Amino acid sequence: MNISQGLVIASTTCRRSSVGINKIIWSAHYPAATNTRDKGCCYRYHSNITSLHPHKRTKMSQKTTENAPHSSHAVAAAATTASSLDTPTLLERIRALDKSAELSKRYTALVLFHTTPSKLNNTSVDKSSPYAVVGHAETSFIDSTLLHCKNENGEPIFVKDSLPNKLGVMTEVLQLCMDENIGCNGNEYNHTTLFQKRTAAFDHVTNHLISSGIISRKHSDVYPISPFIKSPTICSNGGSENGEKVVLAHVNRNTAPYLGIDSVGVHLHCYVCRQGEEGGDEISCKNNKKPTIEGVWLAKRASTKSHHPNYWDPTVAGGQPANLSLADNIVKEAHEEAGVPAEWINKSSNGSDTMFSDHTHDPLTITTAKPDGTCLKRSLYYSSDLQVPHDWTPIPVDGEVSEFKFYSMKELEEELRFGNSLRPAMRSVLLDFMMRHDALKGEENIQELRNAMRRERLLLW
Repeated sequence: MNISQGLVIASTTCRRSSVGINKIIWSAHYPAATNTRDKGCCYRYHSNITSLHPHKRTKMSQKTTENAPHSSHAVAAAATTASSLDTPTLLERIRALDKSAELSKRYTALVLFHTTPSKLNNTSVDKSSPYAVVGHAETSFIDSTLLHCKNENGEPIFVKDSLPNKLGVMTEVLQLCMDENIGCNGNEYNHTTLFQKRTAAFDHVTNHLISSGIISRKHSDVYPISPFIKSPTICSNGGSENGEKVVLAHVNRNTAPYLGIDSVGVHLHCYVCRQGEEGGDEISCKNNKKPTIEGVWLAKRASTKSHHPNYWDPTVAGGQPANLSLADNIVKEAHEEAGVPAEWINKSSNGSDTMFSDHTHDPLTITTAKPDGTCLKRSLYYSSDLQVPHDWTPIPVDGEVSEFKFYSMKELEEELRFGNSLRPAMRSVLLDFMMRHDALKGEENIQELRNAMRRERLLLW
C-alpha cells in the first residue's frame, strides 16, 4: 500500500470516529496509550505541522506526504494532518463557548432607573445617565412576549424606548413602565419601595412565561438584578470589590435567562490524590507543591433536568441564590447533591485525608446561550476544590444527579479535547480545575486558555 492509499484509509477512519485520529496524537503524552515508537512519530509530525499558521498547514501536509517514508508512521502522521484541519483545538472549543460576538445583534439592552436623589435633583453638575443596564433580551422575544406581560391591573410591564447611551447615541432599550415617571419628581425615588415594586413586576413576568408555556414552573431560588459594569470584581460574599453590590430587584431563577440577567454558579471538585507506589498511605496533596492527582468525581445530571439532562457536571454544581453567600451555598449544594460532609469544607478542620481550597476569588466569566441562540446571559462560575479520601464515594441525595463517575486526569483531558459528554459550559470549569493543578498534558498556551475563560462583559448600551 502506498502512502496515498494509506492517507485515504486513515482519513476515512478518522471521519467515522466521534473522537478522531487526533486521539492518537494526544495519547503520546501518556505512557500506556499506544506503541512507543508510533506515539513518538505521530506526535512529532503533528507538532511540526499544526504549530504553523492555519493557512500554511495544507502545503506542509503535502510536503510531509511526499517526503515521508512509506511506513505506518507516515500514514498516521499524514492522516493526522488531514484531520487537524477539521478538528477544533482545545482553545477553539473554549472560545466557542462565548456567544457575545456571534449573537449581540439579536439583543436589546434592558435598563432600569438607577441613581440617588441628590444626583436626581442636580441638573448642573452630573450629566451621567440615571439609567443602568441590568440585562438584555432577544429583540424578537421582546415583541412576541415581553411587551405582552401585564400586571394585576392589566397595565403593561415593559415599554420600548430610545435613550442616549454613554456616547450620546440614541439607542433602543427595554425598560419597566414604572421607571418612565421616576425622573419627574425626586421625592418619588425610594430604593426600598422601588425594589419591592420592581420585584413584583418581574414576578408578573414569571407568571406570564408560565402561562405562555415558555417555562414550566417557578424556581425556589431568586437571582439579584444589579447594574452591569464592564469588568466587575466580585468578592466571595457576593459584593463588589469596593463594597456591597447594588441590588435593584429580584427575579425568579427560571425567568432570569430570558432577561439576560447574570447567572452565577458554584462548583466543587472532589478529587483524589495518587496512592503511594507500594499501596501505602495516600499522598496528601497539601504536602506537595505540585500534587499528583489521580482523578476527580463527575456527576451525571438527572434525566428530569430542564436543560442538558444526562450530561456530566463537576462533582457539585449549583446556582447562586440571592439570599446566600458563596461559602454557605457551596456547603449546602455539596451536601444536597453529593453527600459531602460540611466539616470537610470547613477550612479549620482539614484532616490528613481531606483538604478544601477556595478559588472563588478567580471566577470564570463567559457569555453563554442556548443552542438556538436564546437566553444570552453572562455566566460567572465560582469554583472550590476538595481533596477527598481514596475510599470515599459521592452519593446522590436530592435527585439532581443520577450517578457519579470517577474520571482519571487522562480521561478528563480526552473528554475536554474530543468528547461531547460534558455540559458544554462545564468544559471551561473543568479545564480550569486541571490547569490549577498542572494536570493538562498538551502544549497549549496557558495564558490564552485563561483569557478565553475570563471574557469582558457584553454591554449593549
